[in-house]
Amino acid sequence: MAPSEYDVAIVGAGIIGSAIARELAVAGHSVVVLEAEEVAGETSCRAMGHVGAYDDSEAQLGFTFFGRRLWEELSPELPPEVDFVRRGALWVARDAEEMAEVERKRAVYRRARVDVDVVDGRRLATMEPNLAPGLAGALWVPGDIVLDAAEATRYLARRASELGVEIRTHTPVRSLRPDGVDLGNGQSVRAGHVVLATGWQAPTLLPSLPIRPRKGHIVLTEPLPGYVRHQVTEVSYVRGASPTQSESITFSFQPRSSGRYLLGATRQYVGSSTEVDPAVVERLLERARLFLPGIREVPIARTWAGLRPAGPDAVPILGPMPGRRELLVAVAHEGIGITTALATGRLVREMIDGRPPSIPLEPFRPERLAAPKS
Repeated sequence: MAPSEYDVAIVGAGIIGSAIARELAVAGHSVVVLEAEEVAGETSCRAMGHVGAYDDSEAQLGFTFFGRRLWEELSPELPPEVDFVRRGALWVARDAEEMAEVERKRAVYRRARVDVDVVDGRRLATMEPNLAPGLAGALWVPGDIVLDAAEATRYLARRASELGVEIRTHTPVRSLRPDGVDLGNGQSVRAGHVVLATGWQAPTLLPSLPIRPRKGHIVLTEPLPGYVRHQVTEVSYVRGASPTQSESITFSFQPRSSGRYLLGATRQYVGSSTEVDPAVVERLLERARLFLPGIREVPIARTWAGLRPAGPDAVPILGPMPGRRELLVAVAHEGIGITTALATGRLVREMIDGRPPSIPLEPFRPERLAAPKS
């Protein structure tokens, strides 16, 4: 039997691959998605789901702001299980030094036309009375969103399937080829373009990609409705997310409609194990108590760990590989993959269709990496 023919074969059915599939299907392309496990089976089912504007770099801020806008546009069609809520985010400062960082962020966001405001300690205490007393203030980002990352991924995959995309789970890809991919079962799939969207596992198929798994722990609490109303994150979070840090623990607290809360965030380069480390969880809880002293009384339902796909900087790798225009990569999203999933899908569609990009592509292209080889 001759290999199948598709316009595009996407390797990976996490939130990035699923978003690309939906976008390409909307444009009328014939698409197959090849996933070694299940839809949303890895990183996308282990993420917190804060859709926000992040300012680690100018490129990151533009990308995340664009991504947040696309989620807003999609929101009327999202089913209830995606749990899409415009909660707004508070980037909290403990003292005057951290308030200087809040002011810096305000200037950066406003230059990018992101709606933000600075709140002092008194107003912050009114907005979130369970935060620790005496905090200096916060940057208030009213447009930030919270959603269920796993359910969002499943919805995007389901919508892509309804639009004609073929999604093959439990179908590992063994190797990439100029006209498609070879599967683990010895069969081949032919396609005009291949999009590699396998997150931290991408180097398995393309070893030249400088991506490492970055472990993160999350704590899920029992329900306590109204304890915290907004996404609350310490203002030093972005600094802790720097890819040059071998380990960091910062405070991020996210309310869900169920009345439960997700607590993060830890980052470690410790290989590919997702086993929970109780010592790291305890350090995360210690950090959280600086901002939410009452968290001692909030029962913990469970903890888990996941792996983020971390590149050499805070910017994803997105675009055709040099010398292989048929092979596109959409990887290294690290902690902004949920936010930028729809934006990644839009940019990949524009690249394949030969249309002008919605935002500048130069900061994301693989060519920026040192001597990439395919």
